[in-house]
Amino acid sequence: MGSALPASGSVPVVVEIRAFAFDPAEVTIRAGETVRWINHDFAPHTATDDEGNWDTEELEKGGQATIRFDTPGTYPYFCAYHPHMKGVVIVTA
Repeated sequence: MGSALPASGSVPVVVEIRAFAFDPAEVTIRAGETVRWINHDFAPHTATDDEGNWDTEELEKGGQATIRFDTPGTYPYFCAYHPHMKGVVIVTA
């Protein structure tokens, strides 16, 4: 399965968390690149892999987390506190 590691030196693709939604809900990156989630809501949120392989942990308002994706694949995720919030990271070779 895919591997998600802490960020390296690459410039991340940013996913904004606003109004209980991931924006954009779908991002496409190349293997070895990173995604950064930034929470702009007052409520805490997470970006949690559907398979449980990676998690940003709790992001308070203004909080952010960056994860590097090394393995091509499709990685659906959700907010552990608000499961209706869904997104996907697509990693290409």
